[in-house]
Amino acid sequence: MATNNEIEFKQLLTAQQYNQFAQHYFPNKEPFSQTNYYIDTPDFQLKAHKSALRIRVKDGGNEMTLKVPAEVGLLEYNFDTTLKPEMNYRLTLDDLPNDIVSQLQKFNIDLTTLTILGDLTTERLEKPDGQDLIVLDKSTYLDTEDYELELEVADYDSGLTKFNAILENFDIVYEQPANKVQRFFDRKSQISK
Repeated sequence: MATNNEIEFKQLLTAQQYNQFAQHYFPNKEPFSQTNYYIDTPDFQLKAHKSALRIRVKDGGNEMTLKVPAEVGLLEYNFDTTLKPEMNYRLTLDDLPNDIVSQLQKFNIDLTTLTILGDLTTERLEKPDGQDLIVLDKSTYLDTEDYELELEVADYDSGLTKFNAILENFDIVYEQPANKVQRFFDRKSQISK
C-alpha cells in the first residue's frame, strides 16, 4: 500500500485555453491515456463523505485508490489490484484491500452495495516543474468533454502562489472547480433526471 497527501490546484479550461497551454508547456508531446472507474453506493454514500473510490487503468496495470479529506488536500490510499472493472459490477469484500475496508467502515458505508457506476477517460500531459508537476487533462465521460489544468505541489502556500502566476500569464482568473469525480457524479445525476 502507498499513501500520500495530495495537494493540487486545478482550473477548468476552454478548448482554446487547453490548446494554448499544450503548445506552451508540451510542444510536440503526445498525451497518455488512463481510465478511472468510479465506485460508490447507489445512494452516493462515499460522495456524501467527500470521499471517492476508483480503479485506474493505465499502462496495462490497475490501481484502486480511496481518497478521503485531510487537513490539507486529500489523503490517498493506493493499492495495485487485479480486479478488471466493468460497469455495474458490485464489489465484494474480497475485492477490497483491508485498509480501504477499515477507512470505509469509519464512515458506516454499506460495503455490500459498492458498485462501479461509470468511467472517465483522460488524455494526460505531465511535466515536472521543480518539486511540482504541471498536468494538462482532456477528459471524456457521459457524453461530456472537459479540459483541466492541475498543479500538483508539495507545499500549499508556495504552490498557490505559483499556480496563480501560471494562470495570470494566460489571463485566467482562478476559479476552483469541482474535482473529476464530483464532475462525473454531477453529470450522472443530471442525465439520470
